[in-house]
Amino acid sequence: MRLLLGASFMCSMRRLFACIAALLMFLPVSSALASWWLVRSSDGKCLVVDIEPTDKDKNVTKIGKDVYQSPDQAEADAKRICTETKPQDKPASHAE
Repeated sequence: MRLLLGASFMCSMRRLFACIAALLMFLPVSSALASWWLVRSSDGKCLVVDIEPTDKDKNVTKIGKDVYQSPDQAEADAKRICTETKPQDKPASHAE
C-alpha cells in the first residue's frame, strides 16, 4: 500500500511540474503579442499607450505607425516624431 501511495504522489508531482512548465513557456509569448500605440494628448504631450486609441476620444490623436510591437519601438519613434513636429498653438484672439 505504501508503494502505491508513493507512486501516486510522484505522478501528481510530475503533472504539477508539467503544468508549471507549460505555463512558463506560454507567458513570454503572450507579452510578445501585446501592441503599443503612440498618441499626442490635447496638451501636446506624446505618450506611449497599450490601449488602442479610438475616434471617440477627442483628447488624444494617434501619431506614428499604426501599431508598434514593443514599447521600446514606440519610445524611439516618439523621440523622433515629437521633437520634429509640435502641435500648432492657436493664437489667442482678444476681442475689444
